[in-house]
Amino acid sequence: MKRNALEMFTVMAVGAIGYGAIEVLVRGHSHITMALLGGISMIAIHILGDDRRNGASLIVLLTMSAIFITSCEFLAGEILNVGLKMHIWSYCKTPFNIDGVICLRYSLCWIFLSLFGMIVDDLLRWKIFGQRLDLGYLKRKRTCS
Repeated sequence: MKRNALEMFTVMAVGAIGYGAIEVLVRGHSHITMALLGGISMIAIHILGDDRRNGASLIVLLTMSAIFITSCEFLAGEILNVGLKMHIWSYCKTPFNIDGVICLRYSLCWIFLSLFGMIVDDLLRWKIFGQRLDLGYLKRKRTCS
């Protein structure tokens, strides 16, 4: 699908503001770098949304999104928290953490936040970009008649 700079900026801005707001609600504060990661993550979710609209497995795409977000979090954490000692976040006391910058619990949370992101992406595509609304992946599929 052809993309333009305004579309990518809009998606990134929504992701940045949305993730920053979630962090403030959950943790009571955030950091500008987390908004940047939220925006980058939303762009990835937007791109994966094209595959979902073309029939790709939702669970596979959510897993890919969670792996992407966890990888970005790891890279940012190693640079900002470990390298520059900014201490933006720490998972040191959380089980199954790596270097205190990523942990299994939050990697699993990214799956659910990615689903929320896909819903937001579909609403953006519909309301702002004039694409058809496609929320069919939220319906329960019947296996029997």
